[in-house]
Amino acid sequence: MLYINGMNEKTFKLLKSLVTAFLAALVFLAILRAQLALAVIAGVAGILFLTIVRTTGNLVVDEREQTVREKAAQMTYLIFAPTLGLSSLGLLVLSHDSNYFLESLGVIFAYLTLFQITLYTLSSFFIDRKLGGYGQEE
Repeated sequence: MLYINGMNEKTFKLLKSLVTAFLAALVFLAILRAQLALAVIAGVAGILFLTIVRTTGNLVVDEREQTVREKAAQMTYLIFAPTLGLSSLGLLVLSHDSNYFLESLGVIFAYLTLFQITLYTLSSFFIDRKLGGYGQEE
């Protein structure tokens, strides 16, 4: 079960409801716009989300579950950031003055990559400081 430290059950249920509503809206809009691949992917993501995030019993976070979440977040970043960054570079190179759609998509991907790198760097810095580190390797 997924759970964030310091979150009570009411906040957890609210977050679960918001994510479920977002996924449902995404499926609905994708079907309206005839984007069937997006609708299927969002539907599968919604089913996975609802299957994994169940609120049965007490919300307990043990050391193993915390380690699993940390490893999953790190693996997600290590896969997603380079993929998004290389995609942005590829789109920007391929578009050079001929296709504005590809250029715009490349710029959006570049901004998202920069945002993700900045967010990761700042959160790592502040978490390190919070846990007693000073941002330097010994």
